[in-house]
Formats: sequence, structure tokens, C-alpha cells
Amino acid sequence: MARDSAASTTVKTFVVCDSGELALAESSGISFSRDRHVQGAIELRLQGVLILGRDEVDTIDALWSLLLTYLENFIAGRQGTFSFPERRFALALKRMPGGAVAVKFADEGMRRSVVLSEKSALRVLTSGAVEFFSAVLRCSPKDEWSYRRDLNTAVRLREELSRIE
Repeated sequence: MARDSAASTTVKTFVVCDSGELALAESSGISFSRDRHVQGAIELRLQGVLILGRDEVDTIDALWSLLLTYLENFIAGRQGTFSFPERRFALALKRMPGGAVAVKFADEGMRRSVVLSEKSALRVLTSGAVEFFSAVLRCSPKDEWSYRRDLNTAVRLREELSRIE
């Protein structure tokens, strides 16, 4: 579980097991491959506010890969909305004055948002991606190049954030 210094800022990744129950990705032992379509959810709490929850299930490896691309674009100054690959959910980051960022989740009829430090939000998300892709590479019988690429991207983005004051 990735955690930021703000006590209530965390991200956890869950996968749907064969029993239909959600389990933490790191301890699930599920084998991943890009054609397996493992379902899962990202639970993202920012300053105690649940932004993404266990009900927002999608193909979890595709979700994290696309979220990394979204974060990379955001860090590079391109803002937009991130739509989940298989669902109607959307997540958006919007820069605010004073180094803050608004993080917004939207579903049909449901909206959740919080404003916090940009660095804190990005650090917890990139750390969550590092944890997820590290677990995927530990649990999968073959080291797929795309998972290794995603892990390297997540590590690079997290390191870039640590150098930003």
C-alpha cells in the first residue's frame, strides 16, 4: 500500500480472485498477462476522502498502464480527463494555485473530489503504480516487456517527483 506523509493519503490495488472476492494485488498470487484481463480496483484515499473505491472495477493492469500515461502527460503540463478503459468512470487532475491539485472522480450521478498538494497526490499515485507493477512481475510466470516498461515508467516518474521542490 502506497502512503504519503499525510496520514490519510493512501492507494491500494485489489484484484478480483476466482471466488469473486477482492484481494490485495501484492498478496493475491494471481498470475498476470496482457490477454488475461484480470479485473480489479484501485482504492485511492486523499486526505481521508475516498476518490476511487473498490466498486470502480476494471481490467486492472490496463487501468494502471493508462493511468501512468495520464500522470506522465499531467506532469509534462498536459491536463485532461482520464476515462477508465471499460467503464463510464472518469478521473481528472486540475492544477490549482499554490502548488495544489484538484483530484476529481465522476460516475453517472456520483462525484467525489479533493484539493491537496500536487506533489502529494502524484507521489502516492506513482508509488501505487510501482507497488502494483512490482507485484505483477513477482506473480507472473513470464516477465512481459510491457509490465517491465510500466514499472520503469512509474519508478522514473516517482524519482522525478522527489527532485521537485
